[in-house]
Amino acid sequence: MDSLTHAFSVLFLAEPLGCQLAGFGIIGTVLPDMDIFLHPLSRREPRMYIFSHGGITHSIPGAFLLSITGFLVIGLMQTAGFVSLPAGLEFWILGLAVITGGSLLHIGLDYLAYPGIPLFYPFSDRKYTLGVFPGPSLFLTGVSIIFLLFLITGVSGMAGISSWGLVFVAYIALNLVKWGIARYKFRNEKVIPTFHPLRWIQVREKDDTYVVGRYSLTRGVYERVEYKKAQGIREEELKTFADDPEMRRIIYFSYFTVAEKDAGVIRISDPLRISGLIQYPPYFREISIKLSAMRD
Repeated sequence: MDSLTHAFSVLFLAEPLGCQLAGFGIIGTVLPDMDIFLHPLSRREPRMYIFSHGGITHSIPGAFLLSITGFLVIGLMQTAGFVSLPAGLEFWILGLAVITGGSLLHIGLDYLAYPGIPLFYPFSDRKYTLGVFPGPSLFLTGVSIIFLLFLITGVSGMAGISSWGLVFVAYIALNLVKWGIARYKFRNEKVIPTFHPLRWIQVREKDDTYVVGRYSLTRGVYERVEYKKAQGIREEELKTFADDPEMRRIIYFSYFTVAEKDAGVIRISDPLRISGLIQYPPYFREISIKLSAMRD
């Protein structure tokens, strides 16, 4: 989800605590998205793939580290006189709890969306997702922008956050129902939501292939395409490249990958993003590895 929606979600939940403590929560929930400034690292250096949007700062350990760092910065600003907040111990204990809760709420909401987040990094870079939303939710982003405009223009005051919250909760609940229907129909398969509210992408893994189909609540499954996992290369040979930095990076960003060997070059790609069925994330969709360069 976008940072604006994250901020409003905390404001909706923490408003009864007062504006100062709610401010701690807003800071906490916005901090994980600071990783957009880290993306140049992963673009230049494949080994730094975890330093990208939805990467290290979207893990549970990362959320705790960001929360503590943000809390300490606020404390230093208080000491230096840049901000004026209550000095009582109880307020600061609550502040730490709220800023941490904001960061964890961010992680929890992003867990609802594809392609997932590395919840347990640095222990594992595996991505986890409940798979309710197709990456960013365009609807929630639009609702949050409209509410922000209402605030700026004076059409609605902060009391309107309750109305925003009702729309927010209702939309998530509706999508959870649709997710449940899709998961019930395809119990043992991956079902990826799309930006169309009634359509999903169905991925069935076989021994040697992936079968991709489109699924609609009104039309059922249609337009099936089958992708071979490996062409011209044995899986044992492919495993020898498992530690290649570019290989690890593309696997991290992909829904699934296939390999094709031709004329001494191995091409690794994500068919879902290459074909345009899914546009997010837009980077690192394919790589080519020259076998001669690897031997050198």
